[in-house]
Amino acid sequence: MSSTRGWRAELLRYAAIQFLVLVPVAMALYAGGNYYDVDADGYAVTRNFLSDLGMTRSWSGHSNTVSAVLFSIALATVGVAFILFSWTWRRFAFARQRARFAGSASTALGTTSGVAFVGIACTPFDVALTWHNTFVLVAFGTLLGYVVALAVVMGRNGATRWQTAVNVAYVVLVLGYVALIFFGPRLDTEWGFRTQVIGQKVVALGSMLHAILLTTTLTRR
Repeated sequence: MSSTRGWRAELLRYAAIQFLVLVPVAMALYAGGNYYDVDADGYAVTRNFLSDLGMTRSWSGHSNTVSAVLFSIALATVGVAFILFSWTWRRFAFARQRARFAGSASTALGTTSGVAFVGIACTPFDVALTWHNTFVLVAFGTLLGYVVALAVVMGRNGATRWQTAVNVAYVVLVLGYVALIFFGPRLDTEWGFRTQVIGQKVVALGSMLHAILLTTTLTRR
């Protein structure tokens, strides 16, 4: 892999690892409260969305600056790294140079998704609710298109069975989460709320693991 493409893959891997480190720290420092219980202590994995970490003031009404800064850094770094990485699809074509349309689509969709993730990081839930929710829908909607296009590019150009399996599993995961957002239980019941919260955690963890596995296999190749 060329040095330019190599550092972009390394940056995305670093961003994913950083996210997995900073977010738990932000959870530990969260100022408390959730939608159903503003007096709850700390952060509850099944009752607080990740977006709660980016609030300027937590549900309890206390300042949440430290948690918000850590969460914003983690998510914005992933977004920027994702934008840069999405332009390297030609490297995935290896020597065959097939599925160029899917490659171009992956660049457009990946860039849009990355910009939207940066937008999420810059629009706290409690300050810019409409913009925040819009960025969330755009981020995951275009992410689904990106992973499908990328899977096609790699599949048509000599991807290993391991890479194909990882990509297919991730497509299923993101597809499931997008379906959960649009067709899953609503937030006006506690069961529906918890289901959406847990689903978000699962897709976030899966996204970071996919990024780490994908970039590791590509840089080695």
